[in-house]
Amino acid sequence: MAPEKQQRAYGLLMFLVVVLLLGAQFVLQYTLRQASDELISVKTSLSSDERTLNAQRSLNDRYKNFQQIVSGQAGTDRKFPVNGHELYTAVSKVLTDYGIDFSNSTSNIEVQPGATFTLQITILSGQYYNVIKALAAIRESGYIMRISQLSLTAEGTGVVKGRMSIVSTAQAQS
Repeated sequence: MAPEKQQRAYGLLMFLVVVLLLGAQFVLQYTLRQASDELISVKTSLSSDERTLNAQRSLNDRYKNFQQIVSGQAGTDRKFPVNGHELYTAVSKVLTDYGIDFSNSTSNIEVQPGATFTLQITILSGQYYNVIKALAAIRESGYIMRISQLSLTAEGTGVVKGRMSIVSTAQAQS
């Protein structure tokens, strides 16, 4: 072969090698980009699945706690009040401790053991944050009860007025 033809053949061969290497580089970059996109998709899906799993675990734990309370295996620190007076005394102490003015009316707190009764606080007045803290303290008082009605209206800077009803059951005689 003539040196000119040989140079062209080497040039063509080098061109094909460069095109082949560029093509291989393009294919590798495309494959890496696809793998990266797929990895991101899998991580996103995994994160979503973990959040769902955590939510399901939390719901399951709450359900188990509820079942223990219903079956009487938990909540031993919570009890039914002996009567309405006992609950009223506990609630009034909490409200007084938080500086909340209140009055009680039309409550049927004289009840038979095992009977349901309602404690109504008809006038409730105090600083908003103190009322919220008092509600939390009432909830943590250790008695089994339910606030069945609560209404608050703003009366001024940070002051609220309202009313609430608490429903509970008198402790049954053993």
